[in-house]
Amino acid sequence: MVMMISEWNIQYSNSSIWKKKARGAFFNWLAQVIVLFFILFRNGRVVDFLVYVVGVMTVISVLQMIHYLKMPERDYIRFEEQVIDIRRGITGPRWRAADEEVKRVQQVGDVLTIRKESGDDKEIYLENVSETDADKIIQEFRKRYGERMHTKAEEESY
Repeated sequence: MVMMISEWNIQYSNSSIWKKKARGAFFNWLAQVIVLFFILFRNGRVVDFLVYVVGVMTVISVLQMIHYLKMPERDYIRFEEQVIDIRRGITGPRWRAADEEVKRVQQVGDVLTIRKESGDDKEIYLENVSETDADKIIQEFRKRYGERMHTKAEEESY
């Protein structure tokens, strides 16, 4: 009989990816401000609508930057007894699948794709976690899903 850990989490851990995305959000905001100042310089005035748009985009960009910088503190995957729970993104609800709903787990490179019986699927990007955590994830999937777990190398040998 295999003893499963009742619940454990894997957090995002590749902070260089998240710092890069935060810088991208900053440069996106900076480009908008530069365009606004260019319009102001060229025309001597700016339409009120553009000021409001840049204001809203500033708030969105700042929230994105904060979100990306805090990613290493967030859980990416939660393994619960008989359930896997995966974070979808900034605003989406978490993706959940009971073990009996999982039809197939496919690993191609650094991407794991989990497909439910309903056809709904979710990708797990192993680049977002440490190598140790990536190994733990793969081991847990092999333990939970056995013959439903496939890798690209296994399929090429058929």
